[in-house]
Amino acid sequence: MRKAGIVLSAFALAVTLGACGDKGGSATNTTDTGGKAPAEAMSLVDLAKALGDKTVEASTAHMKMTADAAGLNMTGEGDLKFGSSDAAISMDLNTSEGSMAMVLLDGALYMKLPQELEPGKPWIKIDSSTNSEIAKALGSMQEQLSKSVDPRATLQEFEKAGEITDSTEEEIDGKKVTHYTIDVDVQKMVDQQADPATKAEMQKAIDAGMKNLPVEVWIDKDGLPARFAMEMAAPNGTGGTAKVKMQADYTDWGKPVNITAPPADQIAKLPA
Repeated sequence: MRKAGIVLSAFALAVTLGACGDKGGSATNTTDTGGKAPAEAMSLVDLAKALGDKTVEASTAHMKMTADAAGLNMTGEGDLKFGSSDAAISMDLNTSEGSMAMVLLDGALYMKLPQELEPGKPWIKIDSSTNSEIAKALGSMQEQLSKSVDPRATLQEFEKAGEITDSTEEEIDGKKVTHYTIDVDVQKMVDQQADPATKAEMQKAIDAGMKNLPVEVWIDKDGLPARFAMEMAAPNGTGGTAKVKMQADYTDWGKPVNITAPPADQIAKLPA
């Protein structure tokens, strides 16, 4: 599998878990009821806090996602566990280059690749002690995955750089939701980044011409996210950037999930 494919898949998943999908309200299975709610009724700060309180209370969810990263099409499905210290993710992915899987657990990122690095060992493990070309290519994706499992954390990153520009009452799969449109100033978001690696990757998007980041979030009647969507530029693993479109749909809030690490004897040693 090309290094670029691994990087784009990891990046797409990282962003999708927090805020992702198609741009401009083109998400499927959404029906506009014509109702209008004043965007100024809730600030982005208020929305992030309300959303965060509800997701922490529910603590778990199931997610389906779609992504298109520079022609690398991807669909995925899996479970999420929210928490500041014990966040976890388990996702099965189908990409243009084959089937993949990802598990984030106890600070380690496990990836099941389409092609085995060692016979009978389809998984790799990336944590703070990993030193290899693939790990370097992924850069700060592990940390980003950990942060973005909590939608509140994603919106909090946008708070000082974005604003709610519109809100509309709609339906997703027959359920009433409020659709918020958010506009994020990318330069402002970059300026407030503390992590140098993350800041450098985001700066590449600006250098590629990205000025504003359109973000959309659909909130159900219980105050929980039903869908996130956005379009952005992402590192392509070869020093450049690629356009990424992503969407995530959340269901089964509060239902039990079982997220476990792959067996140790199925984890390959990464090449230096």
